[in-house]
Amino acid sequence: MIFLILFIVIIILDQWTKHLAEKNLKHGESKPILGNTVTLTLHKNKGAALNLLENHPKFIRIVTVPAILFLIIYLLKMIKNKGFVLTKIAIAFIAGGGAGNLIDRIKKGYVVDFFHFNFKKCPIFNLSDIFIILGTILLQFLFLFKKTPID
Repeated sequence: MIFLILFIVIIILDQWTKHLAEKNLKHGESKPILGNTVTLTLHKNKGAALNLLENHPKFIRIVTVPAILFLIIYLLKMIKNKGFVLTKIAIAFIAGGGAGNLIDRIKKGYVVDFFHFNFKKCPIFNLSDIFIILGTILLQFLFLFKKTPID
């Protein structure tokens, strides 16, 4: 149950932060939050990660919907198993982040991005992206260093 709550909390936090970004920033406007290292910069991402497939939004939705449904079903199946706590957290992170971005794609036709690290070619991203990346890193770690990370 805690993993479903985590999944829902990620979606709520993501949607709330995106709402705040759209409410308080104009498109393309930047506001520094950690000196000049991190800025809040509103960007409407019509593509997938790094604006890939920007001109193919239907394809992105067609691929994303079944992937997120699969992760949710798998998470529900995994919840019944004892153990595998880190795997469940990783899947909740990835599914929650994916669902947060999918909600934007369905409602708005784009994903709201607003975090920007002022490094060479660093993309603008959002909270969902952070959870997807953290979940993916955790899952990769489990695959590499655990005998049975997934049932």
